[in-house]
Amino acid sequence: MSAYCIVGGGSLGLLLAGKLAAAGSEVTVVTRSSEQARKLSEDGITIEDVATGAPNVTAKVRAASWEGAPVADGLTILTVKQTALTPEFVVRLAAIVPSGGEVALFQNGIGHAEKLRAALPDRKIMLAVTTEGAKRDGPTTVRHTGRGDTRIGESGLLERSLVQAGFSVILSNKLESDVMRKLLVNAVINPLTALLRIRNGQLPTSRERLELMRSLFDETFEIVQARGFAEERETMWQAVLAVCENTKHNESSMLQDVAAGRETEIEAINGSVCRLAAEQGRKVPWNEAVTALVKATYTGKGD
Repeated sequence: MSAYCIVGGGSLGLLLAGKLAAAGSEVTVVTRSSEQARKLSEDGITIEDVATGAPNVTAKVRAASWEGAPVADGLTILTVKQTALTPEFVVRLAAIVPSGGEVALFQNGIGHAEKLRAALPDRKIMLAVTTEGAKRDGPTTVRHTGRGDTRIGESGLLERSLVQAGFSVILSNKLESDVMRKLLVNAVINPLTALLRIRNGQLPTSRERLELMRSLFDETFEIVQARGFAEERETMWQAVLAVCENTKHNESSMLQDVAAGRETEIEAINGSVCRLAAEQGRKVPWNEAVTALVKATYTGKGD
């Protein structure tokens, strides 16, 4: 039986944990709070599959709080947001992942892989890029709100487990490009849906919103292209519109965070674009503006 330690009890963490456990994997979920860990241990994870209309499924998992987490048995899947990757977090993660262990990273934005490779030099760090849509509804329930695909770099146990769990998996030999592709898509959709308080599918439904999207897209495309991203501009613009359509009922993770008063990943997404632009000696006023505006929504009162 395959074993996974999923660090993070948010939307994506619960979705991956629940589906992997329902498909027969042994799953331990590491959460921030001891209360969520207790409820997960007692009740398991309930998945409401809005994306496919399948019946609700409840899967049993083991769970532990961050402070009491055991050494990981099997591959560790890191689903916390980049805002959680503090120096204290990384030290604790090093205690959880044994020497020689493997960690799959499911974060948005860029820069996290380099940070964790430097902090965990004797562990295998793997990038993963997913477009699955999920929304947590309480400590033990998650809604699968939109089907996407998950890109990983190599065939193996993780690939087989994810496919068995019902996920669409693509093996990619250009994950760095895939990360930049997702950065470009997220840099357009996430801040605008968060600021306008709308679902993904509502974003391209008016001329004014499309103009906002296109301005932010064109500015961001110039930056990632200068970084070596090889996709054609219009191909990527159509890809952004396709994501809006394919996830039209989704609330972006940034919108969910803003609505809940939580800190967002804006620094890891549009903030990263600003930093790349500075390295290139370029100005990115649209990215600077949305970064400042989204940061200004943070109240510090979220869960």
